[in-house]
Amino acid sequence: MLFLSLFSTVVRSQDMPSYADRAFIITDSSTQKSDDIAVVEGGVDENVYLVGPGDQFKISLDDIETLVFDAKINPDGLLLLPKIGMIKVSGLTLKDAKDRIKAEFARKYKSKNIFVTLSGIRRIKIAIYGEVLKKGSKVILANSRLNDILMDGGFTPVANIRNIKIISKDGGTKFIDLLSFIRLADRNQNPLLEEGDYIMVDKLDKTVSLSGMVKYPGVYEYKEGETYAELLKIAGGYLDAAFLDTIEVIRFADDNKTQNSIRESSGNLMSNGFKLQNKDRIVVRSKPLYLQENIVTIDGFVRYPGPYKITEGVTKLSQIIPEAGGFLEKASMKNSYIIRASGESSYDPEFERIKIIPRKDMTDDEYDYLKSKSRQRRGRIVIDFQKVFRDKTDDLILKKNDQIFVVEKKDYITIIGQAVFPGNLEFHPDFSVRDYINMAGGFAWRAEEGKVRIIKGRTGEWIEEDKVVKLEPGDTIWIPEQPQPPKFWDVFKDTLTILGQLATVIAATVAVIISTR
Repeated sequence: MLFLSLFSTVVRSQDMPSYADRAFIITDSSTQKSDDIAVVEGGVDENVYLVGPGDQFKISLDDIETLVFDAKINPDGLLLLPKIGMIKVSGLTLKDAKDRIKAEFARKYKSKNIFVTLSGIRRIKIAIYGEVLKKGSKVILANSRLNDILMDGGFTPVANIRNIKIISKDGGTKFIDLLSFIRLADRNQNPLLEEGDYIMVDKLDKTVSLSGMVKYPGVYEYKEGETYAELLKIAGGYLDAAFLDTIEVIRFADDNKTQNSIRESSGNLMSNGFKLQNKDRIVVRSKPLYLQENIVTIDGFVRYPGPYKITEGVTKLSQIIPEAGGFLEKASMKNSYIIRASGESSYDPEFERIKIIPRKDMTDDEYDYLKSKSRQRRGRIVIDFQKVFRDKTDDLILKKNDQIFVVEKKDYITIIGQAVFPGNLEFHPDFSVRDYINMAGGFAWRAEEGKVRIIKGRTGEWIEEDKVVKLEPGDTIWIPEQPQPPKFWDVFKDTLTILGQLATVIAATVAVIISTR
């Protein structure tokens, strides 16, 4: 029962907020500062800052001679001014406190040049609890704001930063949405802290989801009474592709089991002040076919390679090549090809399984399948450019994102492996495989002469030498290397092992014979 109780308090991962900035806000405890006094903004807004016990002032009077006075507000909230006496300034804004001090000095002195500055900021004591990494009472500078303290201390992963509670010393309560300050620079959501403030960062419990065509989609903390318009503002507003005629809100019914859909235009949701509920899922869909490009690319030996617009289902291969200026002289129509990625799945579970099996443990069928898949040119369209452009047959209707590769003519045969001089050799229509090997200096001394293979340039197919009907430009002749002979030491060890086993068998046989006599 205890286990079930603990498990029920864990926030499920799918309910965790996932909007942009969340990872930045929820800082890791290892990166936090150890300073007792948090970093605060450099200046003080005299229209907002409330002075109190501990604040220090410097008063300067320019008359016949310059007079400078220092004064500090005492615990009773009174400021002792030389030759004037006590005046109460605690609780006033800094601006009002300065005006009162100037007025008091103006009554005593004739100087009109009276300057009052805040020379020292007091420290105050607050308390922070809940889902923060540094809990307890803290002494901070009086011009510290909520964001300064919380970001310096760090949050736990389940902190609810959109419903932070601040309870003042007199019992007043307000809720702060820190994300509104971070996203919208709403300074009302980043207040100055006051003496005795109690800050509670609650644990995440309720969420809403906003997905689709908005700038910052994701799962957000739910705020009581929040409207759709307010959440949309936090999420950065709509993207240009958003379909505003119908926004879908998927909401749980009162039984907390049944989900219903509410479909409204964006205008109605915004103008009616549509209020959100816990676990609402809002979907902003894209405009149909919005800015959908029908583009193919042509690479290689055409006059003007690059992207070209097509009418999908209409434009043919024979029409798009002339738009690119036609073939260059070095283009090989025989070896040119098209790659079509649309609708192509790259995952083959059988291929992935076989790849991790050692060769010695594969069946012959598995090994053949591995070789075939490894040589496969994924997405390649079977089409003969020569038939399309010379015979005017077998034309292909293009689809968007097709890639057309017009390759260079290969007027050579390539020899790799154990030839004396491997490399590219000029193509001769009447030459056989052995003719090309002789042109390359013949077989090298470690060549496996009976296992020569031909790799067809156009298809990648491997063919045994005696089964080749005709070589073509771009084909490759591969001469494998003979396997390395076993090393003497390995042979010696194996021989000793066999002899030892044989001796054991003989000894056992002799022992059996003797025992039976």
